[in-house]
Order: sequence, then C-alpha cells, then structure tokens
Amino acid sequence: MRSNGMNAGVPWTGVLIILVSVLISIVSSDAFFYKFDVPKWIVFDFFICASLAYAYIKKVDIEISRLGWLSIVLLLLMFASLLHAVNYYEGVSFILRYAGSVLLSYYLLKSVWHRYGLKLLFDIIIFSSIIFSLFYIESRVIDYELVHVTEFSSFGFVNNLGQVLNIWLPVLVAAILYQRKVNTRSVCGTLSFIVCICALLESGTRGTILGLLLGEIVLFLLILNKLKHRAFTYLIITFSLIVGAVGYSQLDSYLGGRLNKKIQSVQNLETGRTDLFANTFDMILDKPLGVGVNNFEYIHPKYAKLGTEEASPMVGEKVVLKTPHNILLKFYSETGWLGGLVFSAILALILFKSMVNAYYGNQSDRWLLVAVVSTLFHSLFTALFLTPGSLFFAILLFSFVLYRNKALIGENTARTRLVSSNCLPVLLIIYAGFFSTNHLASYYAHTGYMSGNQEDMQRSFKLNPYDSKALFDYYILQRHLYKDHEKALSALERFLPLYPYHTSGLLASAELMIQRHDYAGAMKKLDFLLIFYPDLKRAQEMKVIAKKQLGQPTLL
Repeated sequence: MRSNGMNAGVPWTGVLIILVSVLISIVSSDAFFYKFDVPKWIVFDFFICASLAYAYIKKVDIEISRLGWLSIVLLLLMFASLLHAVNYYEGVSFILRYAGSVLLSYYLLKSVWHRYGLKLLFDIIIFSSIIFSLFYIESRVIDYELVHVTEFSSFGFVNNLGQVLNIWLPVLVAAILYQRKVNTRSVCGTLSFIVCICALLESGTRGTILGLLLGEIVLFLLILNKLKHRAFTYLIITFSLIVGAVGYSQLDSYLGGRLNKKIQSVQNLETGRTDLFANTFDMILDKPLGVGVNNFEYIHPKYAKLGTEEASPMVGEKVVLKTPHNILLKFYSETGWLGGLVFSAILALILFKSMVNAYYGNQSDRWLLVAVVSTLFHSLFTALFLTPGSLFFAILLFSFVLYRNKALIGENTARTRLVSSNCLPVLLIIYAGFFSTNHLASYYAHTGYMSGNQEDMQRSFKLNPYDSKALFDYYILQRHLYKDHEKALSALERFLPLYPYHTSGLLASAELMIQRHDYAGAMKKLDFLLIFYPDLKRAQEMKVIAKKQLGQPTLL
C-alpha cells in the first residue's frame, strides 16, 4: 500500500502512540465484566478512529500490494462467511476490527515509521514495559494475596501477559543494545527486561517460553554462516531465562512449586489442547465453508465430544470456550478452507519478510525476527491476536517489519489504487458508532446484572440485542432474583438462536418448559441437547420426567 502527503505535520503521532501503548498495558475497570479487556478495547478503538480521522484530513489515497490483495480477499471471505453465522453481530464486530487493524498497519507503515523510525518503536516498548513493571511490582509487594490466574497482571488472564512478552522481550534487548551507552533508555529498558523475565517465569506461560527459545534458534541458524563469531550473542533471552529460572527456583517453595510444575510441562510439551485441536479439525471437515467469522464459540460444543475422554476443554454447563486457542484453526473453522489458506499465506509472508530483514539488515532487524517467530508460534496455542494488548503490539511489530523490508529491498512493483480518502469518513462513522454502542451496552449489561437493575439491562439490549452473555445474565436475574419464569424463558428464547449449543441454556429452557407443563417443547430441547451431549445425566433425568407426562416409554 502507498499514501500521498502524509510525511509532514505529524509531531503528535509519536506521543499519542506511546500514550495509547501505556494505557493498553495498564488500564482496567470494574465497570465491565471483562474488566481488563473492554477498557483496553476502548483505548484501541479510539486510536483506530483517531488514525482514520487523521488519514482523511491528510487526504490519504490507499494503494495495494500483494499483501494488501491478500488482506482484501480475506475480508471478502469474512463477509461471505456471515451467510453461515448464527450471531451476525459478533461477525461484523470482528470484520470491523480486522479492517481497522489493517488500515492502522498501513498508516504506521507509510507515515509513522517513515517519519520516526526505529527510535519510536523502542520508546513505545520501553515506556509501556517500565510502566507495566511498576504496576507489576506494586501488585506483588502490596496485593500479592489478590493475584490469581484471571488477574495475574494488568493484562488480566495469566496467558495475556505472555502474549505481549513475545514482543516486548526481544524488542527490549534490541533497544538496550541500540543505545550503545548507559543512558535513561538503556537503564529503563534493562530494569523492565529483568522484571518482565521474572513475570514470565512466575506465569510459566509455556507458549511464550518455547516461542522465544524457538525464535532465537531460528535466528541463530539463519545467521550462523554469515556471522559465525557473533551468532551466539543472539541467545541472550535463552541465557536470561536459564539464569532467571535458577534464581527464581529459590522462591519456588514460597510459590507452592508452581515454577517447577510449569518447567516440567514445558519439557513434556503437555499443552492440554490436543483434543481441542482434533475436535476443531473435525468441525472444519464437517463445515468446509466455515461456521461464520467469530462464531466458533457458538458452534463448537456440537463437535466437542462432551462427556467423553476426548472432550474439548472448557466446554460444558459452567464453562465457555471462545476460541480454539490456535489462530490458524480459528480462521479455518470460521471462514473455511479458503479463508484459512489466505490467512496462513499472510502470516507466512510476514515471517518470510522478517527473515529477509534479519539476514540482510542490522542487529535490530534480527531481534525483531525473534519477536515475529515467538509471536507466530505462540498464536498456535493461545488466543493471541484476539486480545487488545497482543493485537495492538503485534500491529506495531508487523507494520515495522514490513516497513523495514521495503526499505531494505526497495520493492517497487506495480500497484493499483483501491480506495480514495473520501471513503474513510464512512468507515470512521460506522466503526465509531458500532463500538461506541457496543462498549456502552457492555457497561449497562454488567452494572445492571450486578445491581439487579432491569432498566440497565434493557438499555443494554437496545444498544446491542445480540449480546448472548447479557441475555443469559438477564435470564438468571429473572429466574433467581425476580422469580419471573415467563421473562426468564423469554430471555432464553432470545438467547438460544444466538448460542444454539449452549448446554446450560438448553437445560434451563427445558426445565422451565416442564414447569409450565410444556412437555413436548421440553422434549425437543432435550433431544437436541442429547445429540451432542448424550451422557448428560441431568438431561436424561429430565427427559424421563417429560416422557412420563406425555405417556411415552421411559427407556432411554
């Protein structure tokens, strides 16, 4: 892609990006159910809107390269996959964020990195990591008893931190070495690097540890013949992890042996996701065109082999699996074989360009390859790119890699103009309007549920009538707080079309129907449930009751 007239007059951009990166690293709010993710998404979406607005003001004309064409094809396949979706709203949400992320990458590639270069990237990571480190240390010194797996750090869930450290740690090493002297940046970078290593060891995030080790091995092998005497200097993170593990093990008894267990699981590669991947592959074979972008959560229980030894983890009555914890499987299962292949090609092209940069470029390019390899590897085992922190920093990393590749190779292939800057206000209005109502609906849904305020819940539904979680929460309020079974059943009737294989929703609906003497309706729900969860005892017992009332044989 290429733009016109965007190289001047952007002195505020660097400061804004640093501010956004810091906020995404630390912001949270109890006003939302997802107290860490939603506030970060708000910051992320604001930055997308600001970038689109600035691009329009500067009259940016967008042109496409080969990577741009792949991105457009994937976008079209996402739209096509909506034909198979049960929750169109969630699909549109994903499509808008994808489009915004692609345009943000383009803006960074052609304007920001061209103007500020490597120095800004380093400042972004140093500022973000040092502020994060202060919050991390404060939580360990003052609030250690409150630390648990879902609130491990300012990024929330324990794995979310590891997703960001894939990028931070290699870039911090590059930033420290880039200074070539002791100054504020090198000192802050070194201190935050040490804290981040400690945080990684405490979390024991296997995908991050293995990804960083793999990244350094790939770099080592790539440059071994070219830089024989310096190749071993690119194993700094590996050495740091070994030294850190030895020192950190002294605290292992205080942490209940957590570190040792995690190290053993890394050595044994016990990811616990084999069944999930296998069941997702079955899902892909059965739905070669996909189940609809961002609709994996709503359809996967059908293929999860519930009640068996091969069951997918985190699927059942009280737990929800939102992704297959593999970014490639997510796209293959949601957008079909073609969508998965296109997305795989995009990631492969980014990896290839990063390797070219590492071979022909400088020391910083080589450390960025470690970050790219680590990030892509970890994305095969977690929800990386699907959380605001990991997505934001991945956009920064990938866009800079593409910028450096063009600078090194001097690519000058023919391009065709696709979008005029006059189209940007349309996307800006749609994006801002959609996510403003989305975030406001999330606020009303959570505050309404926590306070038992039906008016707030209704406000939420007016803003977003497709929020499956809010609808299920509303059912809980009506049934257990207000004892209004009619409204409870009505909420479930709105919920189940959006989440047709939700175990608890189907059970609750059948139970309420039995209470209303609608035994035939209950039988339909239970028969449907027992198709994909045949050994669910509670459903079997309820079916016996319904059959007796209908005068049918009770043998199952």
